[in-house]
Amino acid sequence: MKHLCKKLFLRRAFTYILFLGITYFAFADKTIAQESGSSPSLLDNMYYGGKFGTTISQFTNQQPHTTVKQGITIGAFAGYNFNDKMAVQLELNYLQEGGQLLSVEHSWDLSNSSWVEIKTDNQNATLHNLDIPLMFKYTYPIGCSKIFLVAGPALGINIHSSIKHETTILTEIGSVSTFTATENITSNIERYNVGITAGLGIEIPVSTNNYILIDARYRYGLTPVYKEYSYRGLPQITGNLQNNTMYFTIGFGF
Repeated sequence: MKHLCKKLFLRRAFTYILFLGITYFAFADKTIAQESGSSPSLLDNMYYGGKFGTTISQFTNQQPHTTVKQGITIGAFAGYNFNDKMAVQLELNYLQEGGQLLSVEHSWDLSNSSWVEIKTDNQNATLHNLDIPLMFKYTYPIGCSKIFLVAGPALGINIHSSIKHETTILTEIGSVSTFTATENITSNIERYNVGITAGLGIEIPVSTNNYILIDARYRYGLTPVYKEYSYRGLPQITGNLQNNTMYFTIGFGF
């Protein structure tokens, strides 16, 4: 019993010492480096911030009749500066992506609904995604400001997806009917997708360590987000749709 208590005491003492050591190197070392004029610590090279903006996205054209959709984005970022020009940056962004789809079906496609001559369906698809890009960043100073380029892979995670339908039906007797509906298509959308993100922007200083940033990005989808979609509603005519998104943001960095 005595040996067990001694062992527990030593384990706790080691844990406290380790905690104090980490605290010292994370905070005290920064102050010492500033006072002594020595090289900066790990935390001195870190930066972070947040941003928001708008997205413009579109499904790729493996199926015809696709157009763009506008949405919103909001996110946060953190990075590490290797030097004055090069850094690595990790982000967590919410992106509204998707696009406009048009489905056109004829009477010969709808064997169980012979009274329908033509059925057109305008589909506004919204994909609510979390996007996690890991990017290399190159910065070039211009006066007091800095312009930067970023590029790297991105992992997308779909949270929820829906389609707003605006359907018009022309019957064989010539009458026309239009109705709207909203459909949950989360189960039809791939849970994960991979893309490449690249962009450029500018940082405008407002104080010693704070700045406003404005940037533009393009995310190119490498893997499908919507598999086996058919603009004719037929299993013989399908395509796997990727999603490409351009987004513009403004934010604040520290």
